[in-house]
Amino acid sequence: MHFHYYLGNTSYNDGHRHRYQGMTSIDNDVPGHVHEMAGITSFEDGHTHNYKSVTGPAIYANGMHYHMYRGETSVADRHIHNYDGNTSFNFNNGWY
Repeated sequence: MHFHYYLGNTSYNDGHRHRYQGMTSIDNDVPGHVHEMAGITSFEDGHTHNYKSVTGPAIYANGMHYHMYRGETSVADRHIHNYDGNTSFNFNNGWY
């Protein structure tokens, strides 16, 4: 069982962007596994957004792996933001 950390900035929409960060769901390290990720963005321009998505399948390299992800936030203040990135690496149930 393992998880990954992630962090990033949303797209620039409606004159601002938001920061987000978190930890994925805890799942088994089996070929093709994915993780759920969900949270609330930083408070910018007077509001926050919720986000929820599923990572892509594990990408293995040199005994470690990571996941790519992308998604769209909930609507707040009549707009949304896109987000995408990579999770942290996982190595022997650790991370960096």
